Amino acid sequence: MRLRPLTDRVPKPLVPLHGKPTLQHLLESYVKRGFRQFVICTGYRGDMIRQFVSGLPLGASIDFSEAGESASILQRLHAARQFMGERAFVAYGDTLIHVDLDGMLRDHVASGAVITISTAAVRSPFGLVTLADDRWIASFDEKPLQLFYVGHMLLNRAVLDGLDPELLSLPDGEGLVRLFRGLLAARRLRMFAYSGPQITFNTPLELQQAERNAIAFFTQQEETRCP
Repeated sequence: MRLRPLTDRVPKPLVPLHGKPTLQHLLESYVKRGFRQFVICTGYRGDMIRQFVSGLPLGASIDFSEAGESASILQRLHAARQFMGERAFVAYGDTLIHVDLDGMLRDHVASGAVITISTAAVRSPFGLVTLADDRWIASFDEKPLQLFYVGHMLLNRAVLDGLDPELLSLPDGEGLVRLFRGLLAARRLRMFAYSGPQITFNTPLELQQAERNAIAFFTQQEETRCP
């Protein structure tokens, strides 16, 4: 909605960025790193995504999973599990990051995690306060460095096979957060640090900024592939 009028014509993953749709950049990035099997979860204007991706010369096997426009992220992943192997990387079709996938996989397997999420550091511009009882200050951190989820994960398909129907019925975002919280309580949710550029946008102004940031992002990709 915030990207209108661009998304009146095309779904967000097909909005052009640096000459190509974001989804094309994403798929080509994975293909260059040796991936040949993809599952694309479609929703709004899914027919356009299917038609566009099917015409790309990727040399890869691509399945499409359609859970409906109103499906939550967790519902989409659950519906797509039939196409997955034992593990799957999950990326958002409108976000570009360049995670060390080999390192992430090694850490995920060695740790015994069920889900590993990519995180990046961000410094809060504010002093953050926590409270004890009766309005007494328990702690005060001046502009602390915090971690945030960058929208990329590695998961074991088994966690989707065993999902509680009640969890699946929760509104978009809430179900995935509940799953994360349950796994972290059992020490089965892992993090993998990411410090590179992240390209994403939700408004026309952010799209303009993403165009400027894209040069640094694609330069880093090329440098990573150089011996």
